[in-house]
Amino acid sequence: MTIQTVFRRANQVCNRELTRLEQSGLSISIMYWGFMPTHYDNSMHRHSFFEACYVVEGKGSYSERGREYPLMKGTAFLSLPGLWHQIRSETGLTLVYVAFEVDEKRTGASYLESFRRLAEHGQPVIDGADGQPTGHLWHAIISMFQSSKPVSLPMLGHGSFSLIMSLLSLHGTQLQEAADILPGEGIEENSLFRQARLFIDDNLGEELTLGLVAGHLHISPRHLTRLFQANLNQSFVHYIQERRVRRASQLLLMGDLPVKDIASQCGFQSVHYFTRIFTRRLGVSPAKFRRSQFTEGRSGKDHFPTKMS
Repeated sequence: MTIQTVFRRANQVCNRELTRLEQSGLSISIMYWGFMPTHYDNSMHRHSFFEACYVVEGKGSYSERGREYPLMKGTAFLSLPGLWHQIRSETGLTLVYVAFEVDEKRTGASYLESFRRLAEHGQPVIDGADGQPTGHLWHAIISMFQSSKPVSLPMLGHGSFSLIMSLLSLHGTQLQEAADILPGEGIEENSLFRQARLFIDDNLGEELTLGLVAGHLHISPRHLTRLFQANLNQSFVHYIQERRVRRASQLLLMGDLPVKDIASQCGFQSVHYFTRIFTRRLGVSPAKFRRSQFTEGRSGKDHFPTKMS
C-alpha cells in the first residue's frame, strides 16, 4: 500500500470520525487532521488554536517569532494560538498534524491550567521526537491505516487522545494540580470572552457586527475590542473571518454540499466574497481545497500550496 493511499485513508477516517476526544475530565475539539505525503511551502499565517505537527520524512524549516528552526525526520513542532508561523521545504516534507482546542465547558481546572501554560510557554520545536511518546504515537496512528482491515475506532480514539496528552510533556509543560482561584476582574473578563466566542460560533450564519455581539454581552464595542486584542492579539473582524473559514473548511470535508450553500451557512454575503476570503486565508480556492483533501491528501505545491490556518 503506497503512502499516498495510506494518508488518503487516514485523512478521510480521522476527519470524519475524530472530531472530539473526551476522557477523564478533558474534552478536546478537533478542527482537522492532516496527513500529507509531500508538503512544500505555505504562507505566513496564524490561527486561534493549537496545531501539532510531526515530520515523518524530509527536510525543511519552520519560522515563528522571527526565528527559523530546521525541520528533519523526527522533528515535532507546535504552532501556538495567535502566533504567526510558516513552513518551508524545497524538497518536500512527509508531514502529519492535528489542529485542536480545549473545550473549556467540559474540561476540569487542572487540564485547563496545563493547556493554558502550554499556550503561553510551550517550546515550539522539538528534535528527536521519534524517540519520544509523541513520535511513537504518530507512527502507531499511521500504522492503523497500513492494513486493508477496517480501522478499530476505539483504538484510534485512545491513541489520538494519548497523542494530545503527550504534547504537554514534549513541549515543556506538565499537568498541574488545580490551584485555588480567587474572585476577581480577570475571571469576569475571561467569562465575557468565552461568552462572546460561544455566541459567535452559534450564530456564524447570521450577520455579526461588533455592536451586535457587544450588545448581547451588555458591554461596549470598545470593551469587546479590547477583549479580543488581550486574549488573541487579533481583531474582532479577523476572528469572525477565521471562524467562518474554519467552519466552511469542515463543511467542505464533510460532504458534497454546494459551495454556494456553504457560503450562506457560514455567513458570507456572496459566493464571490466567500471565495476571496477563503483563498486569501488558505491560499487555495474552496473547490480546490475539497478536491485536494480527498484526491491528493493535500500534497504538492501545485495541488495545495498552503495548509489550513
